[in-house]
Order: sequence, then C-alpha cells, then structure tokens
Amino acid sequence: MTALGDIFEPGSPHGRIYAVLVHHPRSSLSDIAGYLGVPVDVAEASLKVLCDLDAAECLAGPDGEPLWDAHAPESLSEAEARRRQQDINHMHAAASRLSETFRSVRRSPRANGSVVPVFERLEMLADFEEMQTAARSSVKVIERGPYLSDIEREQQLFQLKRARIGAGIRYQTLYQDTIYQDPDRLRHALSTNASGAQARTLPEPPFKLIISDDERASLVLHADERRPDPMGLRINGSAALRLAIKTFDVLWSLAAPISVNPSADELDDKDKAILTLMGLGATDDTIARRLGMSRRTVVRRTARLLERLGASTRFQAGVQATRRGWL
Repeated sequence: MTALGDIFEPGSPHGRIYAVLVHHPRSSLSDIAGYLGVPVDVAEASLKVLCDLDAAECLAGPDGEPLWDAHAPESLSEAEARRRQQDINHMHAAASRLSETFRSVRRSPRANGSVVPVFERLEMLADFEEMQTAARSSVKVIERGPYLSDIEREQQLFQLKRARIGAGIRYQTLYQDTIYQDPDRLRHALSTNASGAQARTLPEPPFKLIISDDERASLVLHADERRPDPMGLRINGSAALRLAIKTFDVLWSLAAPISVNPSADELDDKDKAILTLMGLGATDDTIARRLGMSRRTVVRRTARLLERLGASTRFQAGVQATRRGWL
C-alpha cells in the first residue's frame, strides 16, 4: 500500500508522477506519460493512486479533456506528519500496555496452581485487558468502584469488550448498582447487552474480579497504590481459582438483571401477593386457592416474575423482590 510520504521520494514511481504535476500543472494524461517516457496506462494507474491519497485531482479542460493537477505539497506534508505522529502515539500506547505485562511476568512467575501478588495499578489493568484478549470462550467480570482506569482507558476496554463479544466470547458482567448514577457506564453496559452480553447488578459486590475461560482470574483487593500490601492477586489453576469461580456464580444468581430504568418497574397487587406467598413456601395450587385464581394463571405469572427478576428459583425471586423494594 502506498503511503502519502512516498510521493516526496523523487525516485519512487508515484513521486515522479507527482513531481511532473508540480512542474506542469493541468497536464493531460498523454503529456504526463510523455514527460516520464512511460506507457499511458502506467501513468494513469499512478495518477489514480495519487487521487486516492488526495495528492492530485482530475479536472475538466476547456474541451472536456481530463487534465491533472497536484495539490499543494505543504498541506500534504503536514497531513503526513500528523498521520505519522498518530501512528507513533498508538505505538507508544501499545508498547506501554505490553510493557506492563512484560515487567509483571518477569517479576512474578506464572506457575500453575499459583496465587501471585500484584502491586501496581497498571499491572492490574494490563491483566484485565490481556485476559479478555486471550479468552477463547467466556469472560466473567465483577465491576465496582473505585475504578482503576481513567476515561480514555475505560473507552479502550469498552471497545475491546465489544470486539470480543463480536468474536463470540460470552460475557457476564456483575456491576455495583451505583452504575445507575453513572450515565456513561450504564450506556456502555446496555450497549454491550444489546450486542449479546449479560449484565446484572448487586448493591455491594465484595471485590473487583475478572475470570477468563474459568482457567485464570485477577482479583483487585484495593485501588490505593500508596499502601505497601498487594493491590491484587493473579490466580491460576488452584483451589483459590475454584473459590473465585464459585463466588462469582453465587453472586450472579443473587443479582438482578440490569434495567434501562429500574425505578419504572412496578408490580400489581396480584403479583405482590404471589411473591409473598412464594416466599412463605406456598405451592402454585395453594396460591391459586388463596387468591381465587386458576392454577394456570398463577404458573404464567410466576414464570413472568422469575424472568423479570432474573431468578431461576423462587427463593432467588424473593431475595430480588425484597432488594428492589417490591415487598
């Protein structure tokens, strides 16, 4: 692929064409080919490349014949300088992220069955990013404040998550319910849900956690780099990993599905009565008799309540209903 900078190399094929246009503005295709001593089709191909780079343009001559002219060299050089600076910035950012992992891997062995302390915030962020990038099937996340990343890094992680969801990775994210007071995070969560992720909320998740493919995890203990103790733990295949997975699964079962507007959820008196009787252990037949409803109606309403609450059991439904203030 031809770069804009190539046209300032006099010996390059496109550089020679551009130099002709600078010296001979508004030239015809046959004139340009003649100046260079090349076939017309070769000159035409190079001119098309220059037009794609916005280095040249094709104009209509007085008799309708196409004429070619160059764009100002200084504007092109400035545009190329900006592009190269952007490439350099991206390179430095990528190198910085990789260097975090580079340092942490060499400072702490990643043996199977190990729990490795992590002391730096950037190392924790590198783990969160690398574990999502390397995931083959699933990512489980517990997200809560205080957050480790700044706004720019948050946006990068959000884009990474979207890309991995698009690649077929199954995401389950458990948010602290303060997300409802954070419009940007809520918008990101709902956007990834629309792409196929799953998200739920809890009032006070105990920690920040990421689990990749149920094979390794990274657990954040605190967010204060001034403290001398480890900021987090890198957990590979071990009893600690199994405990982290089990803890996530239990918290997930107790969490409520994320809602566009949780305050808008309302129950009618019948649903409240059904939930109350369910919490007391009443069967569908008993609920139907007590409320003067058919058993079929009770079963249908119960299934709808379980779906709204993101619960798989009646006990979970009772917990979620109480949390939401429905009972």
